[in-house]
Amino acid sequence: MTCDVCGHAMRGGPAAELWVCPWCYAWTELDHGGHELARARYEPPDRRWERVEAPEPPEGTAHAYGHLGTTLCGAGYDGLTASPYPWVPGWSSACPDCEEAAAVIDRRRPAEARDEKRNRPLSHPGSNGLPFQDAPDPAPT
Repeated sequence: MTCDVCGHAMRGGPAAELWVCPWCYAWTELDHGGHELARARYEPPDRRWERVEAPEPPEGTAHAYGHLGTTLCGAGYDGLTASPYPWVPGWSSACPDCEEAAAVIDRRRPAEARDEKRNRPLSHPGSNGLPFQDAPDPAPT
């Protein structure tokens, strides 16, 4: 499947219905028939990421949860998940490598894809995913 934000190849997530772009970190959720249901809207780095939750996270350092069980800086820990709490670059406890990764990822999001108000995307040209389609109106009788 091709990312409809930046055009790079996406990877399947932990659930078969979730696809994540390793380049711009856009994600797309599919229904069981393979139709696109939703994609997260663009959020700037200070509102986009959750803090990592792990049984034994590094002392004093707050990492951002990326996708697929790793931090933005690429660190992996047993039992790592996203917490319900935000991660904000610029906090004194924020991992500097996660901050840099968040800035790089943010620069990869095309400017024209930052102001979109939709969360039911059409497929990027060349994508093998089907766009979300409403059922056609019934034919008049």
